[in-house]
Amino acid sequence: MNIYISLDTCAQSVGSFEIFEKLKGINNPTFTLNKRSTRALMWLEPLLEIEQDNKQIAISNVENIDIENILKNPLNSKNLIDNIDNQPYLKNQHRVIFKNLGKNDPTSIEDYKKLGGFRALETVLKMEPKDVIEKIKIADIRGRGGAFFPAYSKWQTVLNVQSDIKYVICNADEGDSGSFADRLIIENDPFSLIEAMIIAGITVNAKEGIVYLRSEYPNAKKVLQKAIDIAYQNNYLGKNDSYEFDLYIVTGGGAYVCGEETALIESLENKRGLVRPRPPLPAISGLFNKPTLINNVLSFIDIVRLFEGSRDTHTTPLQLSGAVKRGGLFEVANDITIEELISKFADTPIDDIKAVQIGGPLGAFVPKEKFYLKLNNDELSKEGFILGHASVVAFNKNTNMKDILLNLIDFYIHESCGKCTPCRIGQVRLKEILTDLNLNTQSKLILLYDLLDTLKEASLCGLGGLTHLSVLSSLKYFGNDFGIGDIQ
Repeated sequence: MNIYISLDTCAQSVGSFEIFEKLKGINNPTFTLNKRSTRALMWLEPLLEIEQDNKQIAISNVENIDIENILKNPLNSKNLIDNIDNQPYLKNQHRVIFKNLGKNDPTSIEDYKKLGGFRALETVLKMEPKDVIEKIKIADIRGRGGAFFPAYSKWQTVLNVQSDIKYVICNADEGDSGSFADRLIIENDPFSLIEAMIIAGITVNAKEGIVYLRSEYPNAKKVLQKAIDIAYQNNYLGKNDSYEFDLYIVTGGGAYVCGEETALIESLENKRGLVRPRPPLPAISGLFNKPTLINNVLSFIDIVRLFEGSRDTHTTPLQLSGAVKRGGLFEVANDITIEELISKFADTPIDDIKAVQIGGPLGAFVPKEKFYLKLNNDELSKEGFILGHASVVAFNKNTNMKDILLNLIDFYIHESCGKCTPCRIGQVRLKEILTDLNLNTQSKLILLYDLLDTLKEASLCGLGGLTHLSVLSSLKYFGNDFGIGDIQ
């Protein structure tokens, strides 16, 4: 009997490590214990998957006290799932970026190769850089951090700039509330990220890469560092006969603003994380004034999938959390609606949900009457919303949206880097206005709209520049929570 269990952060938070240690301490030759990447179906954790007599089963929500009974007769276990791959919440997904989840030991390079690992690198080594970039352009791969900027444009710019030193940076400072897709890749499929960054280095002629990792991800750092060490041991990193590329991890200092690429660069230069005015663009003058290619984790993985031949369509890894029965990652084609995500995948009645916030703490609040919208950036932007990093946080029907918004603005105030006046002072004034908006409402609304326009047009980065989305959507759809009635 083979037993598999995930040790990613989410699984460990509900006891998977303790279960793993208990199983490891049992002297029983009838089973073999294996680490396995997460299925990203968070409501099932801790999840044991078992192979016995050519049959595959899974047991969800396992507790320590269940272990002995599971070993005696797993088919009589409570919370038994017969072949998890056939369950609708997994079968109806279309996993491309996350195709390896649940199929590998995260730090086994042999497992990675069996799943097609380093096939993309082999392909790229036979191509000219211009042809690599052209293929990325034709595939219309875009940034997954929220701006949806065409990836090829950055790659082409860095390639074109003449410089003795260039850098490739992975922005893994995943600070948006409700976002965990980057962490899932790093903890569960780290070799895909390593391969992607090698490909980027070869293409733009950079010999050094840096993964700028969120400080709150200690487990991800541990897994990624182990994978990097293994990649060096197997001559995928360092200098070999085909290329030279070194890769390092740098941990951020916990500042939300360092998710913005120029603040991230300042941090890497051992400076305070402040946003730089642009131009110059990082692709021309970035880290230490050298051409620098910066993409986020999912953008890099998308490119690996393209060159290994598994990217047959564009998918969106939607990260769902909040007031739902089933939270986790659902990678689907980009035509799924908000209602389908909540009712079919999360198994939650729509009438129980008042709103969802899409795209992190700077995203807009989408009311229930708009749940017919498809979860892709083109459709959402037509209605004044954004997809961002594709996080979806659901709020219960009894939630007071004024409380939620004021809490968010406290976050904006705390995380403002202070570089530009509109954000540094404007966020504080914003809270003052919204706290008692029901008093002298009309005059305050005039002031509020002027302030939001200033934040939108004059802020140096998205923290100030996107504040209007959460504020205006709250007032438009949930004005009663502010004591003013809905406004247009």
